[in-house]
Amino acid sequence: MNILLPIETINREIDFKIVLASILSGQGHKIYIGQHDFLMSLLPSLHGGLYIGKNLFTKRSDLETGEKYNILKERGFDIIYLHEEGAVFGGRENDWIDVLKRQYSLDFFDENDRICVWGEFQAQVDYSRSEGLNIATTGHPRFDLYKKKWNSYFDEETNQIKSRYSSYILINGNYGLANHGLGISHVFSENGNYIAKDVEKRLKRIGFYAYSSKQLVSIINLTHHLAVKYPDRYFIYRPHPSENHDYYKTLFSGVENIIVNHDGSVGPWILGADAIIHDGCTTAIEATLAGKPVINFKPFHDEQFDIWLPNQLGIRATSNEDVFNILDNLKSFNHSRLDSASFEKLTNLFYNFKGDSFESILKIIDSKIEDKHKYKSISPSLNFIRAKFIKMRLKQEFAKKFNSVLFKNSKYHGLKFYGFEHSFIKNKFLSVQNLMVKQVYFKIHNSFLIEVQ
Repeated sequence: MNILLPIETINREIDFKIVLASILSGQGHKIYIGQHDFLMSLLPSLHGGLYIGKNLFTKRSDLETGEKYNILKERGFDIIYLHEEGAVFGGRENDWIDVLKRQYSLDFFDENDRICVWGEFQAQVDYSRSEGLNIATTGHPRFDLYKKKWNSYFDEETNQIKSRYSSYILINGNYGLANHGLGISHVFSENGNYIAKDVEKRLKRIGFYAYSSKQLVSIINLTHHLAVKYPDRYFIYRPHPSENHDYYKTLFSGVENIIVNHDGSVGPWILGADAIIHDGCTTAIEATLAGKPVINFKPFHDEQFDIWLPNQLGIRATSNEDVFNILDNLKSFNHSRLDSASFEKLTNLFYNFKGDSFESILKIIDSKIEDKHKYKSISPSLNFIRAKFIKMRLKQEFAKKFNSVLFKNSKYHGLKFYGFEHSFIKNKFLSVQNLMVKQVYFKIHNSFLIEVQ
């Protein structure tokens, strides 16, 4: 059968989808890892299989029409829905419920689909707003890559980074509201989910913007002071995919031991770091699962806007001096221990802290594969794939030359999906083959599509 693995953000998604495809390889399937819009463009020549991911919905739930979902169904696909942003919510529990309901609607799914959720909290929210749907608590497999079973997958990249920056602290940006890649005009637009006429939502948005801006300036200030206090150490500042990366390059320009870098997956950067500094970022979860020291830098606190889950991890620092003290005593770093109530809440939000997410989601995939007799499988020809690739590149070139709005959007999304580079992807597959002791056949069709068999 055909198995589609859509990608929106390469650095966040490519590793676990390569591992997942490699596990499923050698069973007679055609597995396509591709930029999500490019995969959809192939549907006229595809029939029968599974779509595993979240990109069939591209609008917030109240505006979604289900167009892509319906096309997939017409082409004989069932959906295994797995959102890339679950469990990591800002505000209070009622806010978390609202976020989930805005992220995706359950109105379009049918009994043949599977909705995979990050934890029991999300499962209960989805049960309360659906009837007869198949909802499974699986966590998210990309976080399992940081556990001992899988983290040697990153060894080659980690060693390369360590050879270049022998001792470094990884600082993670997470300020997509204060420093959005599409600019302030997007943050305060309807496309950015801002509704000026709704006074309550307007004031909440401006409050969050003001709060996020204070945190952003504080971590920039911290980074500069760290570079001065520890001149023999590198500080790798890694922007969030949704941020304006040039903003940081300007603010840190001329400082030799501050490096603004968003290259590749975050995994090897975490594993090679002496410590991680964050503010409500999912890298705190990944670093915790990898056993790395985590510093939660929060000079300000407001539970209305703070992101609860990652802020429970590591040691809290409220000032530059707190961070200095922790870094000066890294050898005796004491990973914080949660009380039983907080730990229960943590695991209720995020299954990966207590279970194997790869194992859980593979059981669901295998159960669908057992029904493969019902999927009449048709795959695209090489000529069809080539034609669609040429068409997409021409659209990009047109936008670049003749449409400034489309070009701005294309440039922003290009930071998230910059294309599959041959040697980069080849090395990823070599890593997983060595780890699994298994030969995996793969073909890189173009910068938008990889095929695994």
